[in-house]
Amino acid sequence: MANLHTQEVKHVTDIVQVLNSGIDFYTDAKEKVDDKRLAQFFDRMINARRMVKERLQPFAVQEEGKREEGSAFTVEARKVYTKVMGAMSSDKEATYIAQLEEVEDKTLEEIRIALKEKQPPQYESALLQSLATMQECHDEMRALKKATKH
Repeated sequence: MANLHTQEVKHVTDIVQVLNSGIDFYTDAKEKVDDKRLAQFFDRMINARRMVKERLQPFAVQEEGKREEGSAFTVEARKVYTKVMGAMSSDKEATYIAQLEEVEDKTLEEIRIALKEKQPPQYESALLQSLATMQECHDEMRALKKATKH
């Protein structure tokens, strides 16, 4: 019986770090784009990521003993790259959209890695809910990317 309560969660801090970086990246992109509808779209993505992050935070506490507030290096590097490319590009909105779609890919990848592991039932359930939410975000971002290609 005690084993159910002590079963380890795995990979949650990596997921939360990618979510944190994505929130920061979307916030930055929202401030840089001129299109108000695009900024509102980015707000929806931010809110979805925050919701998933809060759903997973109790498991981060279980895994690490504290809330995860860090960020993922791969997403931070993409953010820097996008700033440089956005400054040089004539279509900064398309640059942000393309790079943010890659962030959505990374988020899904991290959740799927966690789902490959044997996880406690509550965490697995939270991961599956989070996967569904983030898949919707990914699909919306991919559709937006396709719509903005010239």
